[in-house]
Amino acid sequence: MIELKDVCKSFGSRRVLRGMDLDIPDGQTITIIGGSGTGKSVTLKIMVGLLKPEKGQVLVDGADVAEAASEEELFETQSKFGFLFQGAALFDSLTVGENVAFGIRNLKKDIPDSRVRKIVSEKLDLVGLSGVESLKPAELSGGMKKRVGLARAIAHEPKYIVYDEPTTGLDPITADVINELIVDIQKKLNVTSIVVTHDMVSAYKISNQIAMIYEGKIISTGTPGEIKNSSNPYVRQFVTGSSQGPIKVKLREWE
Repeated sequence: MIELKDVCKSFGSRRVLRGMDLDIPDGQTITIIGGSGTGKSVTLKIMVGLLKPEKGQVLVDGADVAEAASEEELFETQSKFGFLFQGAALFDSLTVGENVAFGIRNLKKDIPDSRVRKIVSEKLDLVGLSGVESLKPAELSGGMKKRVGLARAIAHEPKYIVYDEPTTGLDPITADVINELIVDIQKKLNVTSIVVTHDMVSAYKISNQIAMIYEGKIISTGTPGEIKNSSNPYVRQFVTGSSQGPIKVKLREWE
């Protein structure tokens, strides 16, 4: 499992995480919700070792990512993750097939080309995009790019899949296709999924547990039903999308 214990992270004078505690059991989908700038994406980056906290433990299967003794140890832990970036982050100069194969070729260099091509075909088929290996990202719709990004994330068969705003920028129908894929892949591959989103329709549909972050800490964790019906005023305001409540939005950066 993944455990974050009293994790703190600042950027200059700005304190983003102020004692984050979070447990992510194996085989579950946990979604982290919260307003813009509350530290959701920072939490993901710390979890996979892209950022180091100033304080606290980040345990992945018992190994402390924040205290990895060497690059090799950090790489070993990072190889357990697949990451779907917010904008898919495909390489424009590579074909779809080359994008999906990118992680395999870097993480499992001893796999023959014939096997790589087979894996690419299987993963694209799993996300509903058979036969698009030769296309370039510029030829794809936004939803197709997300699915290619997901195929790349699962190509090396990770234990954990991390989704950063998987439905952002998509129309409601395409977003639901992505939600269905997240649920389907979690079941078929028996992976642990960590999702960051502010899309509550998505959060309710894909999650076993939802955790809300506010002012750098997790303030509530529960099932989708528990979060939807929470009496916590901060959670209630966020999930209903109300401008009225204890959470105040700054309209100007200097406020």
